[in-house]
Amino acid sequence: MSILLLTGCATSRTAAVPRPEGKLAVAGFTNPVYNWELLAGYLDEEGKPAPDGTLATLNMVLADTLNKHQVFDYITPSAVQQCEDVVVFEDSGLPKLSAWKYWLGVGKCIQADFLLVPQLTSWRERDGSSAGVKQPASVAIDFYLIDVNQERMIRSRYEETQQALLDNLFTARKFADRGGKWVSATRLASDGIEEKLMELGL
Repeated sequence: MSILLLTGCATSRTAAVPRPEGKLAVAGFTNPVYNWELLAGYLDEEGKPAPDGTLATLNMVLADTLNKHQVFDYITPSAVQQCEDVVVFEDSGLPKLSAWKYWLGVGKCIQADFLLVPQLTSWRERDGSSAGVKQPASVAIDFYLIDVNQERMIRSRYEETQQALLDNLFTARKFADRGGKWVSATRLASDGIEEKLMELGL
C-alpha cells in the first residue's frame, strides 16, 4: 500500500492536479469511531460518533460540490453502498491494513478505477451564535482517493477549529470571507470539502 499525504490550505479555486482518468466511484461519508476503522491516522477520542443526521448532510454537500465542480460521471454512493454491504471487513491483525483491504475490495467490487472515500473523524458544533461563542466549531475530515488498479491511495486531510480574527492573523482572510462571523460545523465541513476536492483534482 502506497500513501501520498496532501496537506495545507488551498488559496485558488483551480484544481491542484489533473482530474483522475478512468471510472470514478464515490463512497458516502463514514464516521469511524475506533482507530481500526481508519485508513490512516488516529482518532483524538475513540467511541464518540457525530450527531445523527450529520453524515446525510455531508453527503448532500459532497454531491452538490462535485456537481459545482462539473464532476458528473461517477458511480454514486448508493451504488457503492451495495458493495460495502457485500465486501467483508476482515481483521488482519495489523493497524490500518484491514480498512485498506476492505475499501480496496469495495473498489474492485464496483469495478472502478478510482474510489473516493470520505471519513469524518472529528465533529464539534459551536457553542454560541454567529455573533459570539463559548467554544467554536471544529471538524476533521479525511479524503482518500484510492487507485484501485495500482493499489495505492492519496490522502487529503482537512482539520479546522475556527479562530477569532486576532487569535491567528494567518486565518484573517478566511474569517473575513465568512462575514466575520462564527460559523457552524457544517460550514467548516463545506469549506473543507470544497478545498480538498480541488486538491484531488475533483
